[in-house]
Amino acid sequence: MATIDAPAPGGLSVPGEGLRRGVPRRRSVRIRGREYPVLLPSIRDPRLHVAAVLLTLQVLGQTVLDFRLSVAQILACLVTGALIEFGVAFFKDKTIMWPASGLLTGNSTAFILRVPGTIHGQWWSKHGIYIFIGVVAFAMATKYLIRWKGRHIFNPSNIALVLAFVVLGPQYTEPQDLWWIPMGMWMIVTYAVLIGGGLLIAWELKLLGLVAGYMAAFAASVAIALAPVPDHCMVASWHATALCGTDLWKILVTSPEVLIFAFFMVPDPRTVPEGQVGRFVFGAIVAILSVLLLGPTTLEFWTKTALLASLVFACAGRFALVRLLEPLEQAGGGLAVVRRLGWAAPAVLGSTLLLATALPVSAQLSTHSPEPAPELPDGSTPKLALVVGSGPDYASWLTLTAGTALPSGSQSGPVSASARVWVLPPIPPVSVPSNVPAFDPSVNQQTADKWAHDAVLDLLIESEARRAHDLKLAEEGADGDGLTEFTDVITQDVAGGKFVQKTYSFDRVQLSLFLPKFSTQARRLIGVSLHGTTTLITRDSAGKVLSQQTQPYTKSWGLGGAKDGNLNHDVINADFTDLAPA
Repeated sequence: MATIDAPAPGGLSVPGEGLRRGVPRRRSVRIRGREYPVLLPSIRDPRLHVAAVLLTLQVLGQTVLDFRLSVAQILACLVTGALIEFGVAFFKDKTIMWPASGLLTGNSTAFILRVPGTIHGQWWSKHGIYIFIGVVAFAMATKYLIRWKGRHIFNPSNIALVLAFVVLGPQYTEPQDLWWIPMGMWMIVTYAVLIGGGLLIAWELKLLGLVAGYMAAFAASVAIALAPVPDHCMVASWHATALCGTDLWKILVTSPEVLIFAFFMVPDPRTVPEGQVGRFVFGAIVAILSVLLLGPTTLEFWTKTALLASLVFACAGRFALVRLLEPLEQAGGGLAVVRRLGWAAPAVLGSTLLLATALPVSAQLSTHSPEPAPELPDGSTPKLALVVGSGPDYASWLTLTAGTALPSGSQSGPVSASARVWVLPPIPPVSVPSNVPAFDPSVNQQTADKWAHDAVLDLLIESEARRAHDLKLAEEGADGDGLTEFTDVITQDVAGGKFVQKTYSFDRVQLSLFLPKFSTQARRLIGVSLHGTTTLITRDSAGKVLSQQTQPYTKSWGLGGAKDGNLNHDVINADFTDLAPA
C-alpha cells in the first residue's frame, strides 16, 4: 500500500503545479494498482461537532445521568455504522473515507434506543446487542436504498428507531426516558451542553429558524391541544403519578430528550428543505404532527415513539413541501405569495385546522381518566370495571353500617373471642433509599414502617394458613398474583398429606424501587424487601415431625390496598423478587 498526494480533479497538471499555485492536494493511496482517494475528518465538519456533543452527553449518561445503556452497546452501534459506511465507500465508490455519517447514525441510535433489562452500571453488558446492531444496519440501509433525486429521504436513525419501537414493542425495546434525573447540578450541566451545543451547531448550519419553528410550534400546539382535555395524562416510569395538564406540558416542552430531538435529529441538513422559509415551516409541521400523534398516547413509550414518528411523516412529504413553498422562497410580498399558491393556501390552512381540532377528540376517545392503567406487574392488561348508580346511597349505607356495628341489647353479656392475635417477630429499622422518595415524595419513614409491618403480618397470616390448610385465611393476607403463590403451596401440602409450619426472623428491611417486568417505561414499583432466615417444620397428619430446616430468606413484596376486616392492613399482591432494580 502506497500513499501519494493527488491534485484536485479538473484540468491538466504537472509535478509541483499544485504547490506553486496553491491548489489543495487530495491524499490518496494505491492498492493493487488502483488509486483510492482518502477523505480524512476535518475539524470544520459539523458532523464532528454533533458527535462531540452527543459523546459528551453519553459520558454524562454513563457517569451521573443513570442511563440504562452499556458501553458495549454503544460501541456495537458505532462499529456497525462505521463499517457499513466504510464498506460502501470502499467497494462502491472506490474511496477510503472517515465514516463520519455512519458513526453519527450509530451514536444517535445508541443515545435513544434502550433494551429492557439493561441496568445502569453494567458497562460491558451485551444484553440485546443484536437489536442495536440490527437497528443501526437498517438505518444505514435506508440511507443508501431509499433515495429521491440523489438524496436519502428519511433521517436514517429516526426511521429505524420508529420501526424498531413499533415492530418490537415495549417488551424488547424502549426509547430513552423523557426525563433523566431530578433537577440539580448535573442536570444544569447537561442542559448547558445540550442547548449550548445545539444552538452553536444550528447557527453553523443555518438551521436556527427550523429549531425555533419546531420549539415554538410544539409548545403552542401542546398547550392548545391540552386545553380542552386537561385530564389527558401520560404514565411515566420516573414519576409516581400520571402526568396531566400543565405538568404534562412542562415535561414535554422542557424534556432533555425532546430537546435532543429538536436540536440534533429534526435539523438534519440532508433531509430538510434548503430554503430558510421552508426550514421554518418544516419545523412547525414536525411540531404539529408531533402533537397530533401524541393525542391517543397515554404511556411514555408511545409518547416518545409518536414524537419520533412525526419526523418520518414530515420527511416523506419534504419534496412536496419544497415545491409548495417555492413561490414563498422567491416572491417578495404576502399577496403575491397567496396569488401564486392559489387554492393550495386555503387547502393547507384548512387541513391544518381540521387536524388540530381532531386532536382533542382523539385524546378524549383514547383516555378520559386521570389515572390510566398501563399494565399489571406481570405484564398483563387489567380489566377496569366502572359501575355508576348501583347500591344504596351514602347516607343509607352509613346508617345501616353503624347500626349493624352496635351490639344487640339482649346480648350485652360477655362472649368468647373469635379473632386471632398475631404476634410479629422483631422488625429491624426500615431503610429508605434516596431513589424511593425521589420517585414518590409521599413516601416517608412512617410510610415505610407501616408497609414493613403489613408485609410481615401478611407473611404470618400466610404461614398460619399453610399450617392449617386454610385457603380462606390465606385471602386475608394476600390478593391477586400474591395470593396464588401462597395457595399453590397449600394445595401441594394437602396433596402430599403434610403440614408445614413456617417462622421468620429478619435482620434487614428496606424499601426498594423496581422496574416493571415487561415494560420499563411503565410506572416503577415500590416493594418491601425482607432479609433474614426462615425455618420450616414439616409434620405428617399424626403430628410427627418429618423434617426441620432453616434457610436464608430474601424476598421483595408488593403491597396492594387494604383488605376488609379488623386488621386494617395492606396485603401482598405481587412478588417483586425477580424484578430488576430501578
